[in-house]
Amino acid sequence: MNHDEDKSKTPQEGEEVNHNDVNNEAQSTEQQSAEKQSSNESEQSDRVSDNKIEKAWHNKNALKRGIAMLGFGFLAGFVRLGITLIAVFQFFSLLFAEKPNLPLVKFGQNLNTYQYQINQFLTVNSEMYPFPFADWPDSAPKE
Repeated sequence: MNHDEDKSKTPQEGEEVNHNDVNNEAQSTEQQSAEKQSSNESEQSDRVSDNKIEKAWHNKNALKRGIAMLGFGFLAGFVRLGITLIAVFQFFSLLFAEKPNLPLVKFGQNLNTYQYQINQFLTVNSEMYPFPFADWPDSAPKE
């Protein structure tokens, strides 16, 4: 029976050794997993703070652009009124003098270019702020 008892004890001891090996491997895996999680959490917190800074920056620029868009939208109405007045005056100039007023032709072209720049800015086709944040247009619009 001693021999049978040894056999019955040996697998159990072997199993215990295997359990210890499994436990050690599990512990080392858990430690590695914990280290990876802490590094991932650190990277995620860095990304989150970068995203917050980027969002705040975008929100600030969007707010500035929104205010500028309101102002330029309001100003565009006066520009359109000016273009209409130039058109009426040019009509009378053609009617009575039979030729257009050349300084008004040039100013009308500049005003049209300015209107175009405002429309490009309002429709977010351009990031360039129109006059007074840029030079007054002195020619036809550039594509």
